[in-house]
Amino acid sequence: MITPESPDWEQMRRGWNLSVDQQPAAVVEAAGPDQVAEAVKYAATQGLQVSAQAGGHGATYALDGMLVVRTSALDSLSVDVTARTARVGAGVRWGDLQAALDGTGLTGLPGSSANVSVVGYCLNGGFSWFSRPYGSGAGSLRAVELVDAAGERRWIDDASEPDLMWALRGGGGNFGVVTAVELDLHRAPAITGGRLIFPIEQAGAVLTAYGQATREAPDNVTLWAYLAQYPTPACMVDVITPDASSAELEQALSLVRAAGTPVSEVIRPLQPSEVADFNSVPAPPQALSLITSPFQEVTPELIGTLQEYGKPPLFQVVIRHLRSGQDGTYPGVAAADPQAPYLVLAVSIARTPDQQEPGVRALRALQEALSPWSVGQKTPTGLSSWNTLDECYGPNDLARLREIKQRVDPGDRFVGNFRLL
Repeated sequence: MITPESPDWEQMRRGWNLSVDQQPAAVVEAAGPDQVAEAVKYAATQGLQVSAQAGGHGATYALDGMLVVRTSALDSLSVDVTARTARVGAGVRWGDLQAALDGTGLTGLPGSSANVSVVGYCLNGGFSWFSRPYGSGAGSLRAVELVDAAGERRWIDDASEPDLMWALRGGGGNFGVVTAVELDLHRAPAITGGRLIFPIEQAGAVLTAYGQATREAPDNVTLWAYLAQYPTPACMVDVITPDASSAELEQALSLVRAAGTPVSEVIRPLQPSEVADFNSVPAPPQALSLITSPFQEVTPELIGTLQEYGKPPLFQVVIRHLRSGQDGTYPGVAAADPQAPYLVLAVSIARTPDQQEPGVRALRALQEALSPWSVGQKTPTGLSSWNTLDECYGPNDLARLREIKQRVDPGDRFVGNFRLL
């Protein structure tokens, strides 16, 4: 246990996201699931609430005054290729799991960073390069091992705890400390992907073509578009597929390629291990802020707004193409699989403390400018540190989540990235 009196307290209390100056009461570095259970029992004797972090990507001010349990050491990992399943501990990162899948013809559902924990990602929804054919990370959860409010370890699934499994699939860490999960793996016999980079001056035409390409793309082809400011301003389009034919991939690429003059184009076969780092998201701890906004269509008006507001001090603005209106493999919170087919995600990174406030102001201005096109609820993984869960879940889902929370954790022992009660 690391306390404010410990010499390394300032380093240990912080999460990966340095924009949030989280102030827990103490931090426990658990060596395994049994130590997580002991920490939960200890918290009960001290009247402390508990929140779990692996790498600290979920840092929010909701964790102030908590006993934060770091689960990074829970790194067990096993893959059953025949059953197409994996069991991973709460400390396993997406880069670790994907590396274990090289040569298997299978993939998990990693997002844009290899450094994010598999468990934290799936509990909060999790949008992947392969969400269009296979759904969210939450939708692939088969079973969960958690430490409950009594400090007991137990495995649960849809047969034993259907309501709690529904809540865990996109409802976050408010129901217990998850120490391991079993999840489905998915077919990926021929992963192919790459990036086209255009001069920023061609962004309007490229994003227009991107809109057409995504409307026509089959479900197994995913395209994300970027207005990036660093290291130099550019408009980029990433494409990836787990198994598309060359004709399907070329159809999507040709529309985008013809809209401008690419200064760089690299499309190649990928191993599963390369997918988690596909778009080179920075991994070291950073002061990062973000906003998200789901929308229905890439229109000229929306493109113009993104070009007007998507400039420094913003790091980049991304349009992610999602699937829409399809049921997940397993039942979970609706917000984990939104009905909107697109999502804008904008990021600012403060390299010095004085850059943080201007970056947040720019993000809020973009959020307001996007409001005419915003549809539905925000996504669990896309909440800003100043948002609440009321902006994420619809009233029916929120009421059901709170009822389950009060039933399984009546003392409100556990707090996720955002408070449910």
